Amino acid sequence: MVDRWGCSVAGHYGSVAGELAVCVKRVGIANRSDLERIELRGREAWLDHALAKAVGDRAPSTGQAARVAGTWCCRTSPERALVIGSHPSVSRWRRFAREAVIAGTAIRCADLASEVAAVSLVGPRSPDVLRNAGLPHGLGVGAVCPGVLGDTTATVLREDVDRFLLLLEAGPSDAAWDALFEAGRPSGLSYVGCEALERLAAVPRPFALAG
Repeated sequence: MVDRWGCSVAGHYGSVAGELAVCVKRVGIANRSDLERIELRGREAWLDHALAKAVGDRAPSTGQAARVAGTWCCRTSPERALVIGSHPSVSRWRRFAREAVIAGTAIRCADLASEVAAVSLVGPRSPDVLRNAGLPHGLGVGAVCPGVLGDTTATVLREDVDRFLLLLEAGPSDAAWDALFEAGRPSGLSYVGCEALERLAAVPRPFALAG
């Protein structure tokens, strides 16, 4: 276990090199409790205005996400956006939300750490796992789409050609985990820790074509 911004997460499960190989050749799954999750909510016009002030012309429309300073801003509906990222990056969004309220833009910022779990799927077989689980898998990079995993409502974000982030409402139930691992069995789905994911950041793209 290692510390990431005050959160204890799995650094590896025995071999970082082996987990890196899993992500390059098959598909790895990682619990992303190190990522903060917050919700911005308000009337559509107010949220449009607030996001435009925060990210300019990169403000996402419904069903899209924007990568901003180490965070993903995911527009899940006209009146709701989810922001996911490291503690320092998300802190910027918290300040932005407070300033927006002071300026008269009526949006609400809520911490979802106890309500929404984040899970990464990384590797060239990630779309196969999602397809087998009945989740959206043919998304373009930066697209966001709702789905259901077992008995759990999910939001799927395609971060890259071989990387997806699943946001599971009310946390991952046993039924959701069972459904995900059953769907991943043919693809060799395996747990990976944060150290393998961090090393991937230094690998030239597209590493999904390796092997």
